[in-house]
Amino acid sequence: MALISLASSQPADESSKLSGGLTHLVFGTLWGWFSPEGQEMSVQLFETFEFVVRKGAHIVAFFVLGFCTANTVRQLSSNRRRVFWIALLWGSAYGALDEFHQTFVPGRAGMWQDWLLDTIGALLGVWVVLRFVWRKKEQNS
Repeated sequence: MALISLASSQPADESSKLSGGLTHLVFGTLWGWFSPEGQEMSVQLFETFEFVVRKGAHIVAFFVLGFCTANTVRQLSSNRRRVFWIALLWGSAYGALDEFHQTFVPGRAGMWQDWLLDTIGALLGVWVVLRFVWRKKEQNS
């Protein structure tokens, strides 16, 4: 949660530099490997990749939050339904709070679409715990 908050506290220009640098590193390298010899990546293609990186970061960060939250709640309750709802609501509520927080950061905006991606990421993290981690625990018991 601290890392999510820290990333959300970056002004828009700093956040863009970070995601642009990451996009350049990853997709620039991949483009060099797989593109026809000497063909440059178009600005539009780069911007599309950067958009995917930015939105994917929401899913990945909140996947980790959902996973960690569900795994923690699982230690306190043996009721799968309770674990699911507590962890999912926690992840979704933190996503909403994070988007609200961004409305106070220069150049940033809170977006319901990003909150939805946050919630999807949390849901996936919770699902992995309930589907795989819990099952492994039951098999080892």
